[in-house]
Amino acid sequence: MRTSTAWSGLATGTRWPLTLLLTVQSVLTLRLIWSNTAFSDEALYLWAGRVELAHLLHGSQVPEFASYFSGSPVLYPPLGALAASIGGLPGARLLSLVMMLATTAMLYDVSRRLFDRRSAFFAAALFAGLAGTQFLGALATYDSMALGLIALAAWLAVVAADACGPRAAALLTAAGAVLALADATKYAALLFDPVVVGVAVLAAWRARGRDVALRTAVIATGTLAVLFGCVLLAGGRPLARGLTATTLDRPAGDYSATFLLMASARWLWLVAPLAAIGVAAAATARRGPAFAFLAAVLALAVGLPPAEQARIHTYTSLFKHDDYGAWFGCAIAGYALAALSRAVPPDKALAAFRAGVVVVALAALPGILVAGQQYRWPNTAQLIATAQRAIAAHKGPILADDDGDLLHFYLGSEVSGEPVAGTWYISYRGPGDRAPRHGLTGYADAIRHRYFAVVMLEFSDNLATDRQIERDLATSRAYRLAAELPFSASGGPRESMIWVRT
Repeated sequence: MRTSTAWSGLATGTRWPLTLLLTVQSVLTLRLIWSNTAFSDEALYLWAGRVELAHLLHGSQVPEFASYFSGSPVLYPPLGALAASIGGLPGARLLSLVMMLATTAMLYDVSRRLFDRRSAFFAAALFAGLAGTQFLGALATYDSMALGLIALAAWLAVVAADACGPRAAALLTAAGAVLALADATKYAALLFDPVVVGVAVLAAWRARGRDVALRTAVIATGTLAVLFGCVLLAGGRPLARGLTATTLDRPAGDYSATFLLMASARWLWLVAPLAAIGVAAAATARRGPAFAFLAAVLALAVGLPPAEQARIHTYTSLFKHDDYGAWFGCAIAGYALAALSRAVPPDKALAAFRAGVVVVALAALPGILVAGQQYRWPNTAQLIATAQRAIAAHKGPILADDDGDLLHFYLGSEVSGEPVAGTWYISYRGPGDRAPRHGLTGYADAIRHRYFAVVMLEFSDNLATDRQIERDLATSRAYRLAAELPFSASGGPRESMIWVRT
């Protein structure tokens, strides 16, 4: 009787386990949403969405966002900007939370359909407690939307495995379409196309045989290829340049592969080994080769983001992308925990359940700390307020880190009438110059000719360039330092600076 009671909520159709998990996930994420000002990526995408909406409504001009965005600028950014227009930055972040809650709910149902309710409970509990899940739910970027669409495509594919005839074909077509939409939302989602198709094919093979699995592969991949091809044609050369520069041919970084793999191991320290145990359990479960291969595909997805970013030695977005793979890995990790509970005698089932709950709780505790650390970028409230006063008093071109994304987001029309240059690239032609100057020479020449009215340096991503610009400003009689604002960063205490033209 105790065993039955212990598993009653998981082995029946009651919804309390999932409701409980979603509530916990919400609490873990909500603590972050109001804790900091906009991250530079948030400011960029929400400002871009505001511009795209203005173009849609009024036909105003739009910068060529598609040429350097890592996702289509007409998908998430307008949605995020619409949410921000209603609830400000927290409104856009709450939209991400809703998407991540839906992603967890779909993981629960996918795991329930592929395995059972016990596995579904543990899978969703593991995913909800991950640092990456908490972080993405509080970040107003297109990651939550892309991951949610990947999860929806996988869910449609798994549901299709239990259907037949026209309904199965419709579900698979929808899965391919949603997956193409995920790829367009963020190009990094392309990495998981083979995983979703593999899950669809193996789920169909297990449920209805090899012939159905073959038809599943044709419908899903055919729909995906055709629709994503249409996205590329509609986006034209700018989108193709953005896809190539940010994803397909991204410049290599200088991080070692060992460092990147170890970083992922710290974030996925429990999911990866449990996924491996789940593969072993599936291989010995005597449920056919399709079941074992399905478990292997889910587990391999965990290693895709760290392996890809180790290949190009890039740390950027690794923390976020690891959560994409973890969504699949948590499904088979949940199966592993449920399988361990079945390996004990019936009278030990309650203890096994409690042990599994302790495991997922322990996994969530470091996740709380890690998510908070990742969310601890410099607070820019004072910087923006000071810059606002400087810009109001000194009209003219502006030089700012991150191309002034924070200024565009927070100040809007106050800077929309002035050209804003960034510290990553400049093309400046001074009086009498036959050709424009670029790089550090271009910044120095612009400062010498008093081109910028206000300069805002944050000394964060492009530190070397910022330091050289600071030296040029300090040795110029044309500018004076208007404000020094201290802040804390991963490299220690620093100061933001605002210079104005005299």
